[in-house]
Amino acid sequence: MNATVRTFRGADSAAALAAAKKELGPDAVVLGARTVPGSVFRRPEVEVTAALEVAEASPPPERPRARPVRPRPQAAPPQPIPVAGGEELAADLRRLMKELAQARAELSSVAQGTRAARELQLPPAAAESYARLTARGVEPALAEELVRQALSSRPIPELEACVRELIEERMLPCRAPWLHGERQVVALVGPTGVGKTTTLAKIAARAILETRKRVALVTVDVYRIGAQEQLARYGEIMNVPALVARDRTELASAMERLAGADLVLLDTAGRSSPEDVARQADLVRSVPGVLLHLVVSAASGPQQTAAVAERFRSLRPDRLVFSKVDEAAGPGAILSAAVRIGRPIACITDGQRVPEDLHPATGPQLVDLVAGPVDSPPAGRDP
Repeated sequence: MNATVRTFRGADSAAALAAAKKELGPDAVVLGARTVPGSVFRRPEVEVTAALEVAEASPPPERPRARPVRPRPQAAPPQPIPVAGGEELAADLRRLMKELAQARAELSSVAQGTRAARELQLPPAAAESYARLTARGVEPALAEELVRQALSSRPIPELEACVRELIEERMLPCRAPWLHGERQVVALVGPTGVGKTTTLAKIAARAILETRKRVALVTVDVYRIGAQEQLARYGEIMNVPALVARDRTELASAMERLAGADLVLLDTAGRSSPEDVARQADLVRSVPGVLLHLVVSAASGPQQTAAVAERFRSLRPDRLVFSKVDEAAGPGAILSAAVRIGRPIACITDGQRVPEDLHPATGPQLVDLVAGPVDSPPAGRDP
């Protein structure tokens, strides 16, 4: 037997394996896999090494000899090496994608600073401030607005401090849901994939552990596979009621059953069309005194964040929650949602741990997310 060994690359492990199977056939054996780092101009890839055992051609019959010829021992076939788990590869890819985005942001900041000085006709200090903001994920139009407003009100040496003050005026924090003294009904709304259910579980755990509140969970998400089971599991772990409401009648009945709870948390489905968003908002708003918390992912980028804010602005949300701060290469994108919604920010999340990765929002913390810490170097420059 003879082995043909080849390497194949793809955007992820599934694509690389598919290429190997297509080239070598279904009998190909995976020998190993690794993540190939990307660069500024190339995305990271997964490389798979695979082998295929091929039967050698039969040798011609040998002439009789005086002594018998012993056959040569065949080499043992290659043993497959376990491939790294999918979750591990996915985590590596997320990390590499974030590093790639950061590198691109640094290169972009240099270009933005040059453009600001040349096309926007900003003085050097203002151009540097503009480049810092855009590198942090702030929309160029918002960054220019902040810098020009600061230039018109303060001298150049105070420019950066003034920009931070202007950001703080647009990023107002408020008391987190689990810290309120009175009874509250809070509904988390937002697009798919921003972490609404996980954030709801974090809020519930905080309320139980820190303020000893009686908590109850309700979901109106009857669309996403496993949504009800996930909420029921959280309820079982925290020993709190977890109910399902499929329409307005069931929701009203659930709220009557949970009248003794200090904090009722409503989970909703991620909807995309304006009609579905409005229909779900009407259902949730049927609960007297409910507070709508719009959950926005900080990792979405400024354009997507702005689009989400525009899509959900008609719901008139009462509060904002920013999720996935830890995954954001440019967390300054949250400013796009803050200025469009114009409502206070209740809390932020920066990981998957329940409830450790949930924090009340503070003014200085929000400013640092948008503009960077005060002692950080200008965007695109080494410290």
